[in-house]
Amino acid sequence: MNREKDIYNLLDCQQSARRQFLRFLLMSPLLGSAGLMAPWSFLTKTCSAWDGVSTATMIDEVHPSYDSPFPSGKYPLTRCSDATNVFQFKDVSRTKLSPKTFHFIQSGADDMKTVQANREAFDLLQIRARRLIDVSSVDTSVNIFGSAMKTPIILAPVGVQQQVHPEGELASARAAVSRNCLFTVAMLSSFSVGEVSTETQGPLWFQLYPSPDRKTTLQMLKQAEDAGSKVLVLTVDGPVRGNREREFWYQSHSKERTFPRMGNMEAIKGRLRIGDPSLTWDYIEWLKANTAMKVVLKGIVTHEDARMCRKYGADGLIVSNHGGRQEESNRGTIECLPEVVEAVDGKIPVLIDSGFRRGTDIFKALALGAQAICIGRP
Repeated sequence: MNREKDIYNLLDCQQSARRQFLRFLLMSPLLGSAGLMAPWSFLTKTCSAWDGVSTATMIDEVHPSYDSPFPSGKYPLTRCSDATNVFQFKDVSRTKLSPKTFHFIQSGADDMKTVQANREAFDLLQIRARRLIDVSSVDTSVNIFGSAMKTPIILAPVGVQQQVHPEGELASARAAVSRNCLFTVAMLSSFSVGEVSTETQGPLWFQLYPSPDRKTTLQMLKQAEDAGSKVLVLTVDGPVRGNREREFWYQSHSKERTFPRMGNMEAIKGRLRIGDPSLTWDYIEWLKANTAMKVVLKGIVTHEDARMCRKYGADGLIVSNHGGRQEESNRGTIECLPEVVEAVDGKIPVLIDSGFRRGTDIFKALALGAQAICIGRP
């Protein structure tokens, strides 16, 4: 635990030093020289840059390395089968998806600094590679809440997937089964949890947004239990919707007026209001009293809340910042992980999501104490 504290403190120091260095550059007269001005030219761009230009293009100009293996997307792909890594899917998605859908997936809160931090934080963690170890037979399997998986990878809840593909969550569920991977059905999924369960034919998890409407929430819980869900993932980082400016801008300028299907919402009687700004820890006790499913809290990023999870009987937690979509904290989840693991002290499983793109990312999370990782946006 002392080593984890040292890592956590080191991350804080490195981030602080980086911010101070950038602040020095911004105030330095050296920026006025021709050689150094170009990288900072984006600071002088006006809102006119939005007119007729995709946000993705603007993001790549500001952060050339963001979600792209090559600077400024110079080698765009047109087929997923040609991709050599997850980052390259972004190039393909630009050509396949409508701007409205692309930016629904791509967008993050405010200036998207938390989206960026989720990736940059991994670069601050180095791997000390040992040699001459027999790795001819490696076991990456894990068992969480009685579900055995070949790898410590879970598919995180992602809503309205039919916007991306006609088969939506049904196709994703089949893919999860083919890789012996747990699938989490989002509350706002295109297909209901019952429809998805016919594809998984095994354990699945169900994600729930809190609502002040307890009666309708009970209907949603029953749907999940009837479909065979063993774990309820409660998203706790969304008392209100995140300020995803890029997404909202494209929605307001889009000619698309179709509303995506939401299977779970169709199946309940009445209207369920999503989000509850008055939510407190008592809600966990109410859930535990009204469902047989394990209750996992998604959105925990501090040691204080990790201890509260234990106090109120949560069966597990997911260190998550919603992929940077909810609030602009400027903290990557891998930076939050050590303090949460220490606070939990092995009493309940700790999972993590947000920013995972490579196997080395997963390795670092496991080394810092996570039992498994969840992937969503990729």
